[in-house]
Amino acid sequence: MKSLEMSYKLLDLQPGVCFADVKKAFRKKALLCHPDIAGEEYSFQFQQINEAYLALKNALLNKSAVKSPAKSHTKTSGDTKDLLIKKEIENILKEAQEYLSALVKTVGDDCKIKLSDILLRLQSRHPEVRFIAADHLRRLEWEESYMDELMKTIPKILFDDAMLDVMLDFLSKAPRHCQKKIIPLVSTSVKNLGERACIKLLYWGKQAGWSVKALMPLLSHPSSRVVSLALSMLPSIDEVPLTVVLSLIKVKDEEVLIPLLKKLKGNRYLCCLQGKVRELAEDHPSLNVRAWASWLVRDMNVG
Repeated sequence: MKSLEMSYKLLDLQPGVCFADVKKAFRKKALLCHPDIAGEEYSFQFQQINEAYLALKNALLNKSAVKSPAKSHTKTSGDTKDLLIKKEIENILKEAQEYLSALVKTVGDDCKIKLSDILLRLQSRHPEVRFIAADHLRRLEWEESYMDELMKTIPKILFDDAMLDVMLDFLSKAPRHCQKKIIPLVSTSVKNLGERACIKLLYWGKQAGWSVKALMPLLSHPSSRVVSLALSMLPSIDEVPLTVVLSLIKVKDEEVLIPLLKKLKGNRYLCCLQGKVRELAEDHPSLNVRAWASWLVRDMNVG
């Protein structure tokens, strides 16, 4: 049995709401994570919100019954409850299918759709819903009032390459100071992005100005080209954790090592890296890497 506090939290509600609000919140969540819509991997999440809904439903309806003792109530058997729950879920799924059909008809329409609705649809695991939401986002004009909603919602969106393109096109309409606040939130999704999308993100963010914190996820991307570009855009390597620097200097790829060695000049980590730098200067197969490492050894007297 879930606590009421946890149930409110799962449905993004505050204590004190009425049952109609609970039902509305449940349906909103169900449209996003019903397994038939979002995929089987969301079965547990759907079960969680279903249990939260039932807990709040029982609590609120029982509370209502206590306030109205004159009304007679009969207990519902376990089997009947299961049937009612099943029927309710079937209704939600039917509503979701109707919702999808209605959404499809909005593609290309000039109807005004709120950003909050678009962002909610972008969180869906249903490709059709995400595609339609992207179409609406692409045509939406920027408003300053969007910032709070974006800051709250972007971390919840599972970006892929196509979705990133749409989001960056939309954010390009925003003032530079807004872009600077939002870009660290977008960069946290790079593990799901390919090389081309990450490179586009890096150049897009360069206009607003990258911070070390925002670039950190890109330094662990599997693409050497992405890591190299992220290193070149680092304002300073001083704020990068030593563990990350150590992992980067062990990379054999010349494309990563050269920008890293350039950034290490005068860096406080050199005392910990002198053995590895000397090794690169002596043994690395790339002439360019050996040259940069040798320059670092001589310049910083680590040899």
